[in-house]
Amino acid sequence: MGSAQRDAVTAGAGTHALAPASPLVIMLSASPWSAAAHRQHALAGELARSPRGRLRVLFVDPPTNGIRWRFEVAEIDDGLWHAVVPAALPFGRQSPVVNLVNRVVAARSLRAWLNGRPGTRVLWLDEDLAHPMVGRLGEAAVVYDATDLDWTFTRRWNRRNLRRSLRRAVVSADQVLVSSAALPGHLPPVTRPPIVVANGCDTDLFEPDGPVPRWMEAIPRPIVGYLGRIDVRAFDGELVADVARRHPEWTFVLVGPSTKAGVAPMAGLANVRIVDEVPFSMAPAIVRGCDVGIIPYRTGGLIDYVHPKKLYEYLAAGKPVVATGLPAVRSLDAPVHVANGPDEFADAISAALATVHSPQHCDERRSAAMANTWTARGDQIRDVIRSVVPA
Repeated sequence: MGSAQRDAVTAGAGTHALAPASPLVIMLSASPWSAAAHRQHALAGELARSPRGRLRVLFVDPPTNGIRWRFEVAEIDDGLWHAVVPAALPFGRQSPVVNLVNRVVAARSLRAWLNGRPGTRVLWLDEDLAHPMVGRLGEAAVVYDATDLDWTFTRRWNRRNLRRSLRRAVVSADQVLVSSAALPGHLPPVTRPPIVVANGCDTDLFEPDGPVPRWMEAIPRPIVGYLGRIDVRAFDGELVADVARRHPEWTFVLVGPSTKAGVAPMAGLANVRIVDEVPFSMAPAIVRGCDVGIIPYRTGGLIDYVHPKKLYEYLAAGKPVVATGLPAVRSLDAPVHVANGPDEFADAISAALATVHSPQHCDERRSAAMANTWTARGDQIRDVIRSVVPA
């Protein structure tokens, strides 16, 4: 959005006369606050709570795909609010016209709440469909945070809609952030180079010492663990199945939401256990119960842009990590075993198991995670906001 358009919107709201306050970041999220486990949730809390230049944050859930009449805002913490916006019409995720109507309705409710809170506003987009909100909330700058390609998650008939939304979201931004250096090549061209702000972790949450689920205590060791979605888009089930057949003495525990196609290659394998999705609060205990954490993602395709958040969570718990050669993983300065194909992957797990109980290796993993906390990412983002907000 051009500066003239943004100034006109702000002037119309009459907010320039209000007393200055710390910047207010309006996070238009693709995941509701109740999801609690994603990048935007961690960053919202970090920006609002950090002693290094706190910001005010309004975390806004995406509109429901049904109809919702009420607008609600709840204070989560000092300087951190959560908003649930109305949706006047159903199926906004599939219809551009309905999406526009719903975003305009949501913007009116948000604007009324925002007008009672002085200070510079920064609009944060991590949902492509939120692009119609740009220019409607009196923001001084727009930041687009690219961590995924939303259009790759939808059905083919809806991809054109989401790809168009991606282009509009990127073009509207004063600054684009990317979670991986491999992601800009999949985005529309931008005038200002994207800034890489990788994923991070909460090292306190994933402390090595702590409880382990009782159900894991009865599982034969060693345990090779994975937390994440078990599908065919990213997860390489054929790779895991092949390695599991070669090593029946290893138990593979795969935890997360799954699809029939995702789990099909591992059907009938006695040493592979599929566990349904669990609350994020249980993730640290499950990671502690594993001997090795794996990231068996497909490489050489569209998913190559991914920067797996679980990698730092494994390391924070002191666990050795074996991952396929995603560009983001290969470029890391971290103690990770990178392997492709069943032979390499199995050998890498064997090598990782040899270091499970080494205090030196555990400290190295933990140190790598400590260098990649959400606090560090929050510091990066505060610098970005200072660079895009007018003095």
